[in-house]
Formats: sequence, structure tokens, C-alpha cells
Amino acid sequence: MRSRALRASEDGGEQPRPPVSTKLALTPEASAQMRQEIEKAGGREVCFLARVESDGRLVEPRAVARGNHHAVLAAARDALEGEVLLHNHPSGVLAPSEADLALAAKLYEQGLGSVIINNEATDLYVVVEPPRPRVVTPLDVDLVSSLLSPLGALATAHGAYEDREGQRAMAREWTKRYNEGGVSLVEAGTGTGKSLAYLVPSALWALENDERTVLSTHTIHLQEQLVARDLPLLEKIVGRPLRWALVKGRGQYISIRRLLLAMDQAPSLFDEDRSEELASLKTWAEGTREGSLTDLPVLPSEEVWEEVRSDGDICLKARCPHFQQCHYHRARRDAHSAQLLVVNHALLFSDLSLREATGEWRSAAVLPPYRHLVLDEAHNVEDAATSHLGVDLTRAGLFRTLARLDRNGKGVAAALETGLRAEASAPEARELLERVASHLRPGVVRARDHLTALFDALEPRVPRDGEEPLRLGRLDPRDPTQDPAFMETVDRFTGSLDTVRRELERIRLRLEEDPSRRDRFEARILDMQALERRMHQALDALALVLEPGAEDGAFVRWIEGRGTPSGELRTGFRNVRLAAAPVEPGRRLRATLFQHVDSVLLTSATLSTGDGDFRFIRERLGLGENVTSVSGDIAVFEDGREEERGEDLPPLPVVEALRVASPFDYEAQTRLGIPSDLPDPRDGPGLQAVTVKITTDLAELLDGGVFVLFTSYRALRDAAQRLRSAGVDRRFPLLVHGERSRSHLLDTFRTSGRGILLGTSSFWEGVDVPGEPLRGLILQKIPFRVPTEPLTQARTEALERRGIQGFRHYQVPLAALRLKQGFGRLIRTRTDRGAVLLLDRRILSASYGRQLRAALPPAPLLQGPWGTMREELRAFYQREGPLPPLDPGVN
Repeated sequence: MRSRALRASEDGGEQPRPPVSTKLALTPEASAQMRQEIEKAGGREVCFLARVESDGRLVEPRAVARGNHHAVLAAARDALEGEVLLHNHPSGVLAPSEADLALAAKLYEQGLGSVIINNEATDLYVVVEPPRPRVVTPLDVDLVSSLLSPLGALATAHGAYEDREGQRAMAREWTKRYNEGGVSLVEAGTGTGKSLAYLVPSALWALENDERTVLSTHTIHLQEQLVARDLPLLEKIVGRPLRWALVKGRGQYISIRRLLLAMDQAPSLFDEDRSEELASLKTWAEGTREGSLTDLPVLPSEEVWEEVRSDGDICLKARCPHFQQCHYHRARRDAHSAQLLVVNHALLFSDLSLREATGEWRSAAVLPPYRHLVLDEAHNVEDAATSHLGVDLTRAGLFRTLARLDRNGKGVAAALETGLRAEASAPEARELLERVASHLRPGVVRARDHLTALFDALEPRVPRDGEEPLRLGRLDPRDPTQDPAFMETVDRFTGSLDTVRRELERIRLRLEEDPSRRDRFEARILDMQALERRMHQALDALALVLEPGAEDGAFVRWIEGRGTPSGELRTGFRNVRLAAAPVEPGRRLRATLFQHVDSVLLTSATLSTGDGDFRFIRERLGLGENVTSVSGDIAVFEDGREEERGEDLPPLPVVEALRVASPFDYEAQTRLGIPSDLPDPRDGPGLQAVTVKITTDLAELLDGGVFVLFTSYRALRDAAQRLRSAGVDRRFPLLVHGERSRSHLLDTFRTSGRGILLGTSSFWEGVDVPGEPLRGLILQKIPFRVPTEPLTQARTEALERRGIQGFRHYQVPLAALRLKQGFGRLIRTRTDRGAVLLLDRRILSASYGRQLRAALPPAPLLQGPWGTMREELRAFYQREGPLPPLDPGVN
């Protein structure tokens, strides 16, 4: 059981105090073993792990570490839950120090007890008893299924209940994973009701076993659906109250302390007068319950939000006078008490990155600890992991970091000087003022000059608009890393930036030496620490992109140009992005995620790539092959074969795959049309002209209600211009992705009922327009990824080095998943009807076309010239009622 005395820690968690009594005791054999090890160490501190018998006896101790607490925590990572960590106090005084208490709290989070012994191992002091052995109450699979049946609680609670056998099959599969452990991949077709299929078992497991589940989604839309609709309904289904929380990234929340500080020091922080904006934020912060960006009626400027947002490096935690009112810490407390946590993939992988860096798998990181995970919209997991396991830095971001410290006499340095001048009579303050003036400010100027020189030298090599990014490390003559003069420029910048970082550190440490000055300058000290960390991260990122060393083969590295951000760079200068991303993130996912949770559900409407084949998604996520043992670089697989591996892979947990068909009747509800008189998709102008013609015809036929999805912004913008030139926007509301916010475009489309919406990228998924407003869907091209895009190129090459055809085994399966996502925008309910037109004849003529068609829902296929197909579509739509007369001007 847990120690009976606890006190609040600075971040609102708990730390143990010594218990009043304990039943733990050492056996004579255990005492002798430990005494012998301590004698070998010369009486210095030794740490042991021991097993706890049912009667409280500590047996089978093993020495695992010597020295500091960091070594102890590292050794404890291999401990079994319920064990006890013991360490001796050579002084013979067994009372725990503050460091011992902090260590005990960390160990308890990992499921371990903590005990102090004397050098003779005869006396012991129990700091924290080990947690009770984990007793799991399995779920009744039949009970879970019955709750979703026509006679169950869902039917009673939901007025629009529909019987869905696929929903119950999915719920049974996820229930099995809770009971047995492992990974389930479930492709649940549109209309399955997959959210409730995983929420019901998750809720029952939390109620029966007091263990939380993290529910991670890719889109905000699904998060909002879970919180606003599904979770309140879930409480009615299980008949008991549940605790859930929507968790957002820390940077989404305002800091009350930083807001007030920014208001007080605004003249020294901002170039322009920001008093009105800050006052508006203060009024909002005093009235908001949530305190996040999504709750703000008007988004603040970037430089203001940078100064007022919550930041872990600048947080005073429990010492902050606004701790109890803090929006972020209130959300964090809610999260720590929640049984179900709703997060997005980005936040999940931020948490995973921190756990990987610290090795802390059982304690809180960005998220509270968890054993069970649902990854909804799981077809996006590889991309989400890629973006968080790599690095990304820009010219604007580097200049912004320096500007926050000092720009035109404003920034953290100016705020620091203001505080020091208030006590200028003190010699120490005068000395620090002189150091800021003579070392820190000139250092920032030099770093900024070297940064300008770096990008001036880089600019001629950066691809222009419309050109592909420049991949590094491939002997391209434009590759700046092959130019010694350029790398000297890099060295000058990184040296000057590191000098600024070290100077900032020196001043901060001087401020911290005097307790009274440390208290007065606490806010500025935290600002300085945050800037030190950012500079350190920038230096690491530059090294990985430009001088990766041993990491080179594991990462793809590139440089690209982007639009000029206002206010940060000289007029006319482009922003430049330098990036590196892992080529095979699945290996890290397997080692860092799937090995550290008890059960995982990966679900989406699109996981298989045709004929129920899950091999592609399994391989991409590190779930493709089961390694039974690893010796050096040789891995032994389930089938007995041996293979040289560049990286050790741990054994794979149980992986099951289930395909749940959609309840929709695609044979009756929809048609897939592929006109035969289409130009080659590589004929850009020809395809654009046909796209506009067919869009216009279909809109005339249906009186609007048409989505047109493109694979590039260039094609979308060109089509929008052509439609406007033809006057189509005067007959129908023409809604163009990029001209207004996504939510505004979708709301207008729904309410008008006659719109034509042109979309790309994010509109291929996560868009839900059921019913009459959306009647027809046009997909201009098969959504292949650009073959020269760095990640696509590198991953294709990695497959080909293993003798696997990259295009067929990477590009085609990805296109199949994306195509299925796009198709899924049309039929959202059992009463929806409509046609999907694909203006890419390769799906019929290319060798890979069969695989793409097999991935799509079983809609009847229409082929033939567009003029003939248009009449077939007219007949199909007229079965549900008359259509408007065809405009005689349209042929």
C-alpha cells in the first residue's frame, strides 16, 4: 500500500513522507547478501532491488547501482512493478533527506517502494511501501457487446440508434486487448460507429481497474465530437459517472503571471505599443474558464502570445501566486484525475519524445502515465511521429530567438537592465549591468550578423518557388555542406550563438547566487533559462541537418524556401527552412511506444490497402515482423530466419487485425465514374480544362452541392481562376481552400446547399458533410505523393536498398489509403446518395490500378465518354426525384 503521509509537490503532484509503521522486513539471507556487497564497495552507497513476499519479507536482493540518484533511477527502469529499491546510508542515520523523498516519489510513480538501510543491513527505514500488486479484473466480452445491441443501453440512451454488428465486433476486439494485452488494428468502415466501439470498453476498464486510457485523434473535429457528443452519451451507456479531460499543448494556454509581467514591462519588451492588446487579453483571462487559444475571440499577435503563453521553462509551479487560478495547471489537474484523456497525435508524440529522452515510462511527462492507448485516425500516425522525431528550424525562428533577447533595445536584456538599474547602487548590480552592455548585447549583434551572413551564403543555393527541396548528403553541387567556406560560416554563427548562450548562463548564475536578488529577478531568470534552452536546441538541430555524423543514414535532410514572414526579415527575403526527419520512424515506435503500454488500438476507416491487406500499415508502424530474439545485429524472426538488422528490435507484442465493413449499401447509394475521354494526367493544361468542364457540368446537373479535391494548390488555384473566368461563381457559391478558414468554407457550403468547394490536402479527410448539401464528389488525380519530396524519396530508396520496389510498396499503398479517404467524404449516412468521379484513367490502365480499385468501397463502376456518363448519372440521381433541367448552354 502507499505511504500514509503525503505532501503536495510544486507541480501539484504528491510526494511521500515516512509512514508510521510497516510490515516490510529483511530475511537473514538478504541481509547477508547486501552487507557483503556494501563491504565490497568500501562502505559507500549501494542500491539494491528486492522482491517482496506476500508476508512482507524482502528476498533476492540484487545490487543495481552505486552513487547518485540519477544512476538509481536508470537502474530502476528494469525493475518489476511491486519490487522495492533499497540503498544504504553510510552515516548510519536512516532518516530520509529531501533528496531521498524526491527519489521515493519518482520510484513510486514507477511502481516501486523505497527503503533505507544501514551498512550492516540489519536496520531498515521504509520511506514508501511498494504499491499493492496490480490485480486486473477482466471485462466480460459478452456484456460489452450487449450494451451496444438493440436491447442494450445504447439503444435506450440514443434516440437514433441503429443496429451495427460491425460496431459490436470492434468492441469485442478492443475488449480482448484489454484482457490479454497487445495491439489491435481495426479498419472500421464509415458508419461503423467506431468511437463508441472503443469508448465503451475503455470506460468499463477504467471503472473496473482504475486505469486510464489515452484517446488520441488527428483532427480537431474528432476531438470535439468525442467531448461534445460521444463522452456524455457514454456515461448514459455505462450508467456511472466518468472523469474525462481534453488535453491541449501547454503553449495553447495563457500564463496569468507572464501576462501581468508583460503588461508591467511592455515598453522594454515590444517595439510597438501593445497596451490595448494586453489589456484585452487580461479582460478575457479574468472571465475565461478554459484559458486556451481556441477560447479566444480574436487571436493575439505572435510576439504578444510569445510573451504571455504558458511555458514550462518559465513556470514557478506551486510558488506562483496565481497557481490555483492557472488555466494550464487546472487543466493538468483535471488530466491527472481523468480516466479518459482526449489528446491529438501531436501532443501524444511530444509526450513520447520526452519519455524517450528521459527514460521515464511510468511517471508523468507531457501526459500523465498511461497503460492503454487508442490511436484513432491511425493512418496518420507515421506522419505525426515523423514530424515529432525530427527537427525543423527556419531563418525567421532563429532571428526571433535573438530578437526576444535583444532587438532595437527591447526584449529580455532590456527588462533585465531595468531591474538592475533599480539597485544600481550595489556593486554587483553595476557589474552585471556592465556585463550586459559590454558582453551580452554585443554578442547578440555578432550572432545576428553571423546569422545574416549564413543565410546570405545559403540563399543562392535554396530552391526557388516551384522547385523541389534540396536534399543534403547526395553530392548535389548545390549542397552547401560540401562547401568548406559555407561550413566556416556555419561555424562562426554556431560559435557566436553558443557564446551568447554561455554569457546568458553566466549572468543568470550570478543573479542566482544572492537569494534576495534571485527572488527579485525570478521571472527574468526563468526567461533566460528558456532562451538558453532554445539556443541549445537550435544548435543541436543545425548540427543534425548540416553535420549529422553517425545519424546521417537514419535521417533524411533537406533545405527549402518558403514565403517571407512579416516583421522578422529584411524586405524581399524568403524564409528558409532546414529540416531532418527519420526515414524509418516505425522502428522507434516499436521500441518506444508499443513496448511500454499494455494494450493499443489503432483504428481508422482506411488501414488496409486492398483485399483486407494490413501489411503496409504494419510495416510502416514497426508492427510488421515479430523478432523473437536479437543478438548484436542479427535478428531471429518467428519463422526461424535470421537477418542482419541495423538496429535492435524488441520482441513484438501480440498483433491482431480486424476489418469491419461499412454498414452502407454502396451498390445502391453511390457510383464510381471514370470517364474514358480524359487527357493524360501529366497533361496539366488539358487536365485542368477537363476538370473545369466536368465540374461545371456536374454542378449544373445537381444544382451545386459538389466537392472537387485536388492534389496540389497550384492546380486548385488554376481551376478556381478558370471557373471564375467562365462565370460559374455567378451561378453557384464558389468556395476555395486557402481563401477563407476551413470551418468558414464548410459552414458556408452546408448552409448554401448549392456550393462548389475546391479543396486540397486537409479536405481529403476529417470533413463530414452528411445529407443533401454534398451530392457529388470529383477527385482530380490519384493522390500520389510527389516522388521528389525528400521523405518520399528517402523512404522509397530505403526499400529499394532492401530489394523491394519502392513505388509499388510505398507510393501505391499510400495512394490507396488517401484515395479511400477522399472517397469517404461523400457517403456519410445510410440515406446519402451520390457519385464519385475520378479524373485519372491510370486507375484502369496502369498495372497498379487493380490494387487501388480494391481499396475502394464496392461502388458500381461507370466507364465511357463523359457525355454518355453524364446521362447515366442523371438517371442514377433521378431515381430519388427529379433533377433541375439541364442548362441548354452546357454541352
